[in-house]
Amino acid sequence: MNDTTDQQWGRRALLLLGGILLFRLIYAWLYPFSLSGDEAYYWDWGRHPAWGYYSKPPMIGWIMALLRLLHADHGAGIRMASALIGTGTLGLIYALTARLFSPRAGFWTLCVMLTTLANAALNICMTTDAPLSLFWCGALYSFWRLTETPAPKWSVWLILSIGFGALSKQMMLVFFPMGLICLALMPEKRQLLRRPILWVSGLAPLLFLIPPFLWNARHDWITFQHTAHHIESEPFSILKSLSQFGEFLATQLGLATPLTFGLLVVVFVLLFKRWSRLRSAERYLLLFSAPPLLLFLLFSFRLEVNPNWPLVYYLPGTILMAGVCCEQTGRLFSWLKRGIVVGAVLTALFYSALVILPATGMDVTRVGPFRKISGWAEYGEAVARVQRQLPDPENTMLIVTGHRTSTAALAFYHPDRPTVYRWDSNPDYINNQYDLWPGPSGKKTSALLIAYRNDKVPADLAARFENITALETLEIPPNTHKPKRYNLYYATGWKNNDIK
Repeated sequence: MNDTTDQQWGRRALLLLGGILLFRLIYAWLYPFSLSGDEAYYWDWGRHPAWGYYSKPPMIGWIMALLRLLHADHGAGIRMASALIGTGTLGLIYALTARLFSPRAGFWTLCVMLTTLANAALNICMTTDAPLSLFWCGALYSFWRLTETPAPKWSVWLILSIGFGALSKQMMLVFFPMGLICLALMPEKRQLLRRPILWVSGLAPLLFLIPPFLWNARHDWITFQHTAHHIESEPFSILKSLSQFGEFLATQLGLATPLTFGLLVVVFVLLFKRWSRLRSAERYLLLFSAPPLLLFLLFSFRLEVNPNWPLVYYLPGTILMAGVCCEQTGRLFSWLKRGIVVGAVLTALFYSALVILPATGMDVTRVGPFRKISGWAEYGEAVARVQRQLPDPENTMLIVTGHRTSTAALAFYHPDRPTVYRWDSNPDYINNQYDLWPGPSGKKTSALLIAYRNDKVPADLAARFENITALETLEIPPNTHKPKRYNLYYATGWKNNDIK
């Protein structure tokens, strides 16, 4: 293979990034398929900007609020914003790879990233992982530059990256401790541990968390309670543990694509075998990827680990894998290219399936990923249709019983985007953000009740009204194998001006 100059590889990477961004923006504009329930939930957060929310720090709510301010809080706008954030993440991945290995390795790293299902989904869905990945990569780059040149410029960038990352997702809080471990295990960089600039850079981001901390103090530390709930384990069962482990491993193979995942494991093993001969750059990326990924794999035996939780650790792992393979001229690089080809096929099928399957009239509720996003627009339109037929639709509250996603999707897809309330029969236990917001109040005395899956209105909710009339049952999408079922009721004579 003929050598190509660094500038040529850099131009190729720039063209690749520009091309994929253009494709994703056009794709989002032409095919703005339904938001997931979680995305609609975060959108509702954006209508109530705050310093904190039930389960996450405030960044995702702020992003949704910004899109609303720009009149871009619709399906296409949200998807396009996700693509823009994702492209920024890819740009930082290229910059770090080019710095640690070469622009050629940076180009091939982009090829690997772009041909994983995880990256395709991340650049479509607007969740907390989108900003977290951006700031995590910013921190990886800034931290490394700080180890090269302990200058104030890199300190400021590191503070901003960790600070904004911590406002995006709790996972960011482990970055600086992991960085300290890396420095301790990199002899050439260890002297930085004695420099005040390092400690200022790592501890100053905690100042970003003061407002969310105060918000939590006023809300019974609800985010802390929610996070702690995730690490609670149930009584040990070997069958359940094996099932959880197998399910988690299968999702990781799928998201990374099987060949790329296998190659990643091979590279990890090879590098640990020659640990004493590794360069600092290789140790840096290896420590930021292999140990945490292994820990999540072990956790899956005892806990239900969401597939996206270890996402940020694949980013340095992919850089390391591609960089090492690009330094080889033999089998490793050949397997890297094979993995890219397999990933490209799977990614193309993913993008095509999102467009083609719904258009064929196929019952998409039989396909797991589609089931979660199918029918939300029809749901909002159907409820709005029923509401318009009521005696005083403008002064009729909307109250949903059931999961928060049914509440959020109705708020987003109802043509009027009204305030939608969620009823919880256990007001002493906070289950989600809706339980923190005020309930119905004011002059409205009637309500359209939407009971998800339930045949009847919960008794405690029914007791709040003088009269309740059954209207109709919605099956969304209609005529499918696993529709979402909602029973609608018209309630009048609201007896209490405050649900709380």
